[in-house]
Amino acid sequence: MGQKHKRLIERIVDWDNLILAHHLARRGKRSRVEVLSFETDLWVELGRLQMELLWGSYRPGRYRTFIIREPKRREISALPYRDRVAQHAICNICGPIWDRTMINDTYACRPGKGAHAAANRCQRWLRDMHKSGRSVWVLKMDVSRYFPSIRHDLARKAVRRKISCPSTLRLLDTIIGSTASGSGHDVGIPVGNLTSQWIANLVGNELDQWAKRELRLKRYVRYMDDMVFLCWSKEEALSIRAHFGSKLADMGMTFSKTSVLPVTRGLNFVGYRIWHDHRLLRKQSIVTMRRRLKALQAQFAAGQIGLDRVRAAISSWLAHADHADSYRVRKMVLAGAVFVRRWRAGE
Repeated sequence: MGQKHKRLIERIVDWDNLILAHHLARRGKRSRVEVLSFETDLWVELGRLQMELLWGSYRPGRYRTFIIREPKRREISALPYRDRVAQHAICNICGPIWDRTMINDTYACRPGKGAHAAANRCQRWLRDMHKSGRSVWVLKMDVSRYFPSIRHDLARKAVRRKISCPSTLRLLDTIIGSTASGSGHDVGIPVGNLTSQWIANLVGNELDQWAKRELRLKRYVRYMDDMVFLCWSKEEALSIRAHFGSKLADMGMTFSKTSVLPVTRGLNFVGYRIWHDHRLLRKQSIVTMRRRLKALQAQFAAGQIGLDRVRAAISSWLAHADHADSYRVRKMVLAGAVFVRRWRAGE
């Protein structure tokens, strides 16, 4: 079981930690009304939040829900700003503890990891396997509606693996239960919470540990709800898929899709198609960027956004594309990206 951490609440409510949490929560949002309002009475707001967290009277505010459609359609639930400060304060202290419990080859929402590191890891495996001259097979598994499928009892169990501080656990239980229906069999954590990212990773870590300890998988990698296993035969891949299907069913989850393919078709993972000697962007990434550029051009022409927003969007995609063999694609996609203001009479 290993060491369990006690007396974390004192570190969570430490004034310096709350100040840091505020600075982290406001990144990229300093001009928003709710942030400006919070900063107007910063010491009062932080002091009130500190007391609520310390004495167990903290309750999350009302969620605001909205839909995003890139890279796929998802419902996002956002809490008020003070709650985001509280979650940063919790994760500043608990995050490093949870991070140390995870396997090396899980890459989503972890410091020093990310999609590019996951792609690099898979490509290194493919290069090593290619040297053998044997056939290589790829098992790719996606979990259906992962965040909405996470059972609250599994989430509470996962956060207790390394934490025994009663006050901190009550606080985490309050956040986990903030979307509960009261049925006793509650399911789903809100996409958009910082704590949800960690909890989803911790529940996924239960799957990772099982895969490593019981199935003894070597070339296995997970990026939140996407899992990849590389092996030498189609039969082995099909067998492992069956084991994962049973394990997910025990956790109240199902596959959204799976594939068992020879590696000559490429490994489709974290936005790339990966082979041992090269890497391409997924077609969907190209289509999505073209669609986004058209929207940005229309918004810029109407004066709704400035060039800084345009540069940020393009730079983000270029950073992703730069990790693939994509020179011609980048040139093709950005060739027609001209941004011109639409001037009205009298302006």
